[in-house]
Amino acid sequence: MGAGGGVTKIEAQKKPLSRVPHSNPPFSVDQLKKAIPPHCFERSLFISFSYVVYDLLVAYLLFYIATTYFHKLPYPFSFLAWPIYWAIQGCILTGVWVIAHECGHHAFSKYQLVDDMVGLTLHSCLLVPYFSWKISHRRHHSNTGSLDRNEVFVPKPKSKVSWYNKYMNNPPGRAISLFITLTLGWPLYLAFNVSGRPYDRFASHYDPYAPIYSNRERLLIYVSDSSVFAVTYLLYHIATLKGLGW
Repeated sequence: MGAGGGVTKIEAQKKPLSRVPHSNPPFSVDQLKKAIPPHCFERSLFISFSYVVYDLLVAYLLFYIATTYFHKLPYPFSFLAWPIYWAIQGCILTGVWVIAHECGHHAFSKYQLVDDMVGLTLHSCLLVPYFSWKISHRRHHSNTGSLDRNEVFVPKPKSKVSWYNKYMNNPPGRAISLFITLTLGWPLYLAFNVSGRPYDRFASHYDPYAPIYSNRERLLIYVSDSSVFAVTYLLYHIATLKGLGW
């Protein structure tokens, strides 16, 4: 302020912000790819499998420690140890999920069959329908930002924003939203297409005849469903032998 005529804080806040750039950048995707060293595009089968082995070994080590020693801890540490284990093990198995995700993008190796077999095995063990999600996820990347064709994370126009959204736009609200997304969001999306692209009829990643898929893709949905069912059946038998607490 003063004789210099400085801008007040209120005036500065009223000044409109610049929009996010919406014009094409001064370079092409092809130019970007050429700027990246060629070896970065190589998909080493050995390195990719080393990630799988590493993650599975760490997951087994955590499982062994939990099932061997947690029951020996004095109360209440034995009960506190399990939630800590769940969080750490969840991080490791998320890494396994990401490897299967890369298989769906054909980034695991240069062999499509190997990628699909590894991805199908890992995702099925995590009760994820591999081919079902691979197909919808591919369409998501092809239509990112589209109000009509994006498969998930569909942008909402202002007129369709939920009434309670304004009450969630704060740290506690975001924490609640994140918790719901991480616990219920993923299975609800797979089973009932919650938060997914709106269709004129019921859509599910477990339904081979859902509108998400074309006729030539339906067999792959059956393969995904059968694999998830097989893992679920195996877990059921293990639980009957070792008890529900297992």
